[in-house]
Amino acid sequence: MLNAIFSNMKTQFIYLGIAILMLVGACKVSAPIVGLQAGNLAPEISASKADNSIAKLSEMRGKLVLVEFWDSNNTGAKKNHFEIQRMYMKFKQTEFKEGTGFDIYSISIDSDKALWEKTVAAEGTTWATNVIDTKAWNAQPVLDYKIASLPKYFLINGKGEIINHNILTTDLEQILTKLKD
Repeated sequence: MLNAIFSNMKTQFIYLGIAILMLVGACKVSAPIVGLQAGNLAPEISASKADNSIAKLSEMRGKLVLVEFWDSNNTGAKKNHFEIQRMYMKFKQTEFKEGTGFDIYSISIDSDKALWEKTVAAEGTTWATNVIDTKAWNAQPVLDYKIASLPKYFLINGKGEIINHNILTTDLEQILTKLKD
């Protein structure tokens, strides 16, 4: 009789243990996925400013950030800088649903740092994060973001997640306006 009771209790404990493991497994919070789709955590970018200091994309968390890939020989990107500068001035202190303020992380993939510095100075852009990776098309951010043509734009929220990619600068004002509180 005792054997039957202990056997029954053993079976119940096994089922209880399985149920607890399933419950614990269901409650785990998974790590954010780093990727290029909307909702993914944006891959980290770390590149050099003109003064050789390093600027990381993750340092801009809390803000809405437009990540721009470009180079000094790309006339389309240089033409877009006028519009991006206008959007920066208009929205830089705006409260958004997904971040406070708007900023630009502009990464050039020029192989010639002097040409990049000259171009940035001539354009007179006022956003603080202009960086360069002179490995050009072999730069890690180019590979991580799967850049195949320039310019390319990604909009990142305050948590570092991609909101939108393949943005046209002509649509940027409308996108930012929709994201306001």
